[in-house]
Amino acid sequence: MEELIEKISKTGIVPVVKLDKAEYAIPLSNALKKGGLCCAEVTFRTSAAEEAIRLIHKTHPDFLLAAGTVLNTSQADKAMAAGAAFIVSPGFNPQVVKHCINKGYPVIPGVCTPS
Repeated sequence: MEELIEKISKTGIVPVVKLDKAEYAIPLSNALKKGGLCCAEVTFRTSAAEEAIRLIHKTHPDFLLAAGTVLNTSQADKAMAAGAAFIVSPGFNPQVVKHCINKGYPVIPGVCTPS
């Protein structure tokens, strides 16, 4: 986890993206890389997220790639299999956090869940 935090710190910014179509993933990652950013958080707010992560990971394996808005363990597993380097959730979901930790996978849960 320390290595991940160091990479994020060196990058300075992690763009959060919502892709409606997986086909947008490669042009987006190419543009980010051209602009000097080799990272992105692809949110699971659309059905294209898993494939978008897979495409970016395949095209740019050096990208620091996160899966965001992960709400359950199924999404976490899909993100891991697709090539996400870490999981981000909008709130603290104990099941998701435990699942990721048990798999030895970095997870950054949200810190404020009003409900």
